[in-house]
Amino acid sequence: MSVRHLTYTSIMAALLSCTGCMTDLAPSASVAPAELPARFVSQDQARELAFTYRRQAAEITELARRIELEASVSSGRLGHSPQESSRRSTEMKRLLAAAEEADQLARIYARQVPHGQVQ
Repeated sequence: MSVRHLTYTSIMAALLSCTGCMTDLAPSASVAPAELPARFVSQDQARELAFTYRRQAAEITELARRIELEASVSSGRLGHSPQESSRRSTEMKRLLAAAEEADQLARIYARQVPHGQVQ
């Protein structure tokens, strides 16, 4: 393993752990996004939550796209094993599912905010 690969892996692990800590989606992992219960919160809190979840969805989606791009580039250059490719594909799908869940929550909270007040 090269130093560059170890550095990238460490950064990815740190980002994933931070993303996991920032989201409050762990209890709802087995619940479909359409069935997610939205808490009743004030309009200000709903606006902030909608913005936060929308931003998290965008960041997680971007992270998944980077993993996909890195997997395609490194598989051509470094000749990764099929196991490594399937692991990265699974990780990318998991991240995209989390991004979709965060986006769904953002939409739910955005519905609680009067028109034109969503950040």
